[in-house]
Amino acid sequence: MIHEQTVNQERLLMEYSLSRAGGQVLQMEKFMIQQNQSKELELNALRGEIASLKKVLEEYKRKYSEVLERLNERNRQYQKLQGLLDSLRMHTLGTVEKDPISHPFTTGLVKPRSSHSSPSFLGPEGDRFFSLGPENAKTFFQFNTPTRDRTQTFIKKN
Repeated sequence: MIHEQTVNQERLLMEYSLSRAGGQVLQMEKFMIQQNQSKELELNALRGEIASLKKVLEEYKRKYSEVLERLNERNRQYQKLQGLLDSLRMHTLGTVEKDPISHPFTTGLVKPRSSHSSPSFLGPEGDRFFSLGPENAKTFFQFNTPTRDRTQTFIKKN
């Protein structure tokens, strides 16, 4: 009988241990399901953020292409204006050489620039970065003298 009782106690202990282990397994399964759901939500949020950032990147690429095209167009316009300026200088220098007295303020020190040179303040790479577009040409070539207040004088009288 003692042997039956011992076997019975061992069986109850095993059932209790098995039950307890089963509870722990269920708790771990719940925890893992929660962790999996949490990670899925985080992953979906990151996927959404990536998609959004890809759209922003595409928009920036599009804007970059537009700005680059405008810059190239303005550089072409600048080159045309530079060519016109150089040809005008050449024409003016040609006129000065023929009739130096008709232009008393010309020193003859002006050297014609090639159409590939850039303004001296821009350096050798200036042609790529400076341009004068049609929307700026009008204001660039307009010169307005400031209106002077007649009540103010520049020289103080003593």
